[in-house]
Amino acid sequence: RQSFSAGNNENSTEAHVGINGEANLDFLNIPLTIPEMTVPYTMLTTPQVKDFSLWEKTGLKDFLKTTKQSFDLSVKAQYKKNKDKHIIPIPFYAKDFQVLSTPNDIFIPAMGNVTYDFSFKSGIITLNTNVGLYNQSDIVAHFLTSSSSVTDALQFKLEGTSSLTRKRGLKLATALSLTNKFVEGNHDSTISLTRKNMEASVTTSAKVQIPILRMNFKQELNGNTKSKPTVSSSIELTYDLNSPELYSTATGTVNHKLNLESLTSYFSIESSTKGDIKGSVLSREYSGTIASEASTYLNSKSTRSSVKLQGASKVDGIWN
Repeated sequence: RQSFSAGNNENSTEAHVGINGEANLDFLNIPLTIPEMTVPYTMLTTPQVKDFSLWEKTGLKDFLKTTKQSFDLSVKAQYKKNKDKHIIPIPFYAKDFQVLSTPNDIFIPAMGNVTYDFSFKSGIITLNTNVGLYNQSDIVAHFLTSSSSVTDALQFKLEGTSSLTRKRGLKLATALSLTNKFVEGNHDSTISLTRKNMEASVTTSAKVQIPILRMNFKQELNGNTKSKPTVSSSIELTYDLNSPELYSTATGTVNHKLNLESLTSYFSIESSTKGDIKGSVLSREYSGTIASEASTYLNSKSTRSSVKLQGASKVDGIWN
C-alpha cells in the first residue's frame, strides 16, 4: 500500500510518502538437495547435501523469528518559509552614468527552515533519521540517525550538529557522536575568525570493544594567531589484543606530540613519539619500546637541530 501527499501555502511547503507491505519468506523452508559434483579441471568432488533448510541451518529462524515479514516506510520533507527578505536596490542609469529615476528594489526571501524525516520499521530493525537546516540568529544544521533491533550489532545512534555564528566575526562549530555496542566515537571542532585573530581546535576520540580487541584513541589539535602563530597536536592510543584461537596477545600504547611556532623572525618545531608493546605469540613472550625526539629552530642568523632515537626489544629465548 502506498500513499502520497503534498501541500503548499504561505507558511510552508511539504510532501509525504508512505509505503507498507508484507514479504512471505516461506520459500526458505523448502529443503534443498545438492548432488555430489566434481569440480571442473580438478579431481575434487563436493559431497552431497540432502534436505538442507536455509531457514533452519543458517540461523535465519532465530534472527527473523517468522517467515511473515512486514515493513513500514515513511518519508516527510518540509520547508518553513521565512517572512524576512533581503533588499537589493537596483538604480537605473543613463549613458556620463547619472541616476535618472528612483532605484528599483529586488526582494529576495531569506532562507527558511528545512526538515527531513525518514523512518523504516520491520520485524528485524527500526531505523529513524531526522535532518534539519535552520536559519535563525545562527545557521544550524542537525542530523540524528538511530536504530533499534533484536541484534545488538545493528543498534546504533549517530548524531551531528554544525552551527555558524556571525556575531563578532565568524565561528563554525561542529560536533559528531557515534554510539554502538562495539564502537563509540566523538568529534568536536571549532574555527573562529575575527579581524585580529584566527583560532581552531579539533578533538577526536574513539573506543573499540570487540571480543578480541579493546582500543582507545584520542587526538587533539589546537592553533591560534593571538600573539604568534602556534600549532600543537597530540595523539594517544592504547590497545589490548587477546586472541586465544591464534595463541596471541598484545598490549601497548603510542603517544605523539607536536608543537610549532612561527614568526617572520624565526621558525620552531618540536616533535616527540613514545610507544611500547608487550605480548606473546605461540606462548613465547615479547616486548618492545621506542622513543624519539626531534626539534628544529631557524632564524635569519642561525639554525639548530637535534634528533634522538632510542629503542629496545626482547623475545624470550631469541634476542634481547
